[in-house]
Amino acid sequence: MEEFNHNYITQSELKRKYVRRMFNAIARKYDFLNHLLSFGFDIYWRRFAINKLNLSGFERVVDIACGTGDFSLSAYKKRKVKIVGVDVSVNMLKIFAEKARRKRVNSLSLLCAEAESLPFKENVFDICLVAFGVRNFSSLEKGLKEIYRVLEDGGKLAVLEFSLPKPPLRQIYLFYFRKVLPVIGKIISRHDNAYTYLPESVLRFPEGMDFVKILNEVGFKRVKMWRLTFGIVTLYIAYKL
Repeated sequence: MEEFNHNYITQSELKRKYVRRMFNAIARKYDFLNHLLSFGFDIYWRRFAINKLNLSGFERVVDIACGTGDFSLSAYKKRKVKIVGVDVSVNMLKIFAEKARRKRVNSLSLLCAEAESLPFKENVFDICLVAFGVRNFSSLEKGLKEIYRVLEDGGKLAVLEFSLPKPPLRQIYLFYFRKVLPVIGKIISRHDNAYTYLPESVLRFPEGMDFVKILNEVGFKRVKMWRLTFGIVTLYIAYKL
């Protein structure tokens, strides 16, 4: 009988470690590159999503894969909600904390943790935000199940994620994503693979109705979907009922 190897590393573990190292490495250039490579549309996408949530100001918000906090800070600017930011990258969280101090955000907690193992009790939050982060989960279904667990009944999940536009724009988009974006990203971030990983992860992600199906399978209901900027980004809002 073959001996069991306790040092075996799963694909999800490899991805988790790779994503953490990558985002720690590019943290200081992350915001600048986001704005540059999206031509500033990332600001509009987040604002659109926050407006669709119809915040009252009393919500408890958790931002998963929060990065440097732009999604959370957009929510706070709209209404002074209570925010918990969660990310695997310590360097990203440090920048989030710096930005929050400058903007005088008071109701903020930051945790270094994984989406697949959230350190919260059940039914804690009213809203969960994830901006361009679900495709980085080491296990998409497990991460979504954890989000479902920590949301209270009636809670909302808002996911912004890249998607593929329809032809003929798709061909232009793919050329930019595969050829132009990685070169600019590498020059500015000085990271060899970060902006090669981005288009690869986008092309592997089950976007559109495939993602809606996964949301339904883990328990979410009444999933709504908006395709933004000719379909290069999609907003999904789902409910825990």
